[in-house]
Amino acid sequence: MKINSNTFEVLVTRLRELLVTEAYSKITVKDMNFIFQAMSRFMETHRLKEYTPEIGERFVSHCISDLKICSSHILRAKNITGKLNRLLQGLDGREALLPDTSIKFELPNCLMDSLTAYLAYCAEKGNRQTTIHNIYLVCGHFMNHLCKLGCREMSDVTAEYVQAAFLALGSKIYWGKIRPFLCFLFDNNFLKQNYSGLIQIRHNPMPQPTVYSPEEVRCVENSFDLSSLSGIRNYGITLLMTRYGIRACDVAALRFDDIDFKNNRLHFIQQKTGDPWEAELLPEVKTALKNYTKNVRPNVTAYPNIFISLVAPYAPISGSAVNRMIRNQFQCAQINIFGRKHGSRACRSSIASNMINDDVSTEIVRKVLGHGTKYALKHYARIDVESMRICPLPVPESAGFFAEILSGKGVIPCV
Repeated sequence: MKINSNTFEVLVTRLRELLVTEAYSKITVKDMNFIFQAMSRFMETHRLKEYTPEIGERFVSHCISDLKICSSHILRAKNITGKLNRLLQGLDGREALLPDTSIKFELPNCLMDSLTAYLAYCAEKGNRQTTIHNIYLVCGHFMNHLCKLGCREMSDVTAEYVQAAFLALGSKIYWGKIRPFLCFLFDNNFLKQNYSGLIQIRHNPMPQPTVYSPEEVRCVENSFDLSSLSGIRNYGITLLMTRYGIRACDVAALRFDDIDFKNNRLHFIQQKTGDPWEAELLPEVKTALKNYTKNVRPNVTAYPNIFISLVAPYAPISGSAVNRMIRNQFQCAQINIFGRKHGSRACRSSIASNMINDDVSTEIVRKVLGHGTKYALKHYARIDVESMRICPLPVPESAGFFAEILSGKGVIPCV
């Protein structure tokens, strides 16, 4: 329901309705009511009926200087004025309750048009939405640097500006995204010259994957505080990654339909590949998930996702949140992580390498990790050096001229 009024009472009434819809806790609503009442008195004292963002700023200043309320209530006042501001802008529902944290680039129309066209091209190629978003961020920052250098039109772009804008990005990992962008701009007549040659092709070396031993993995699993709500939820999430090697994005996307508690089956469609994945629901994983879903998960039916936030406004957790959680848990566990990666990929590489080192066939490992081809294993499986030591080939005996050189007979004296 879009609000077409800036009357304070109308905006507050709608905000209260949204708090009920999103199942905010009674404690949070009570805390907000304190701010609503203080704000209402402020409006009455100054004979104000219509709300504006400027009035919201004045009210926050009033809370700080006149009411002298505690810092937590000041943050609550800022939070509420932000929600009222978004309602005033015409936003509603969750868009009104949650601030928009996405990055938006203020570019001249000509530069923005070229970026928009490239994003549409990427979508037509079949790039996933997460990939397109990353392209938007990298190429958007690149165009923003061009703009700061004085490029208001695409005709202003020069080789010097391209190099300067690219170097301003500050990281070589962006090379792979800027080159095709420049090719697209030239091929579609946004640029008169193809500047992609200025960006060197960077071949990423394949790093040795981080591997944690089964004992270290158990230390991570045992480090959760199962007396806390977040600990119970995060423990279930972690078991899905340490026991199956499931990707963080797939864990975040899991739905109730994906788990068959009765027949002990776990199945879902992988986010990255689109291929189905299925396995037996292990007893310890089943117990952890049941504990979470029955005793911890908020009773919110709006989302079919299993893992959601524990405070209102409730929402499904993201793959990046899962990654942050597991990294923090590795840091809390009593194991050495110095110089070692400790995200969800470390869980995948660990389970792959430990299985291979236990003589599990690569085909089974491939199916566990959900890879389409066996070649993808090289990114995760660590070479079992100790097992290779027992089967070295003997060094062949030297012969001929090479043997003479080794013996010193074939050495040619210096003149």
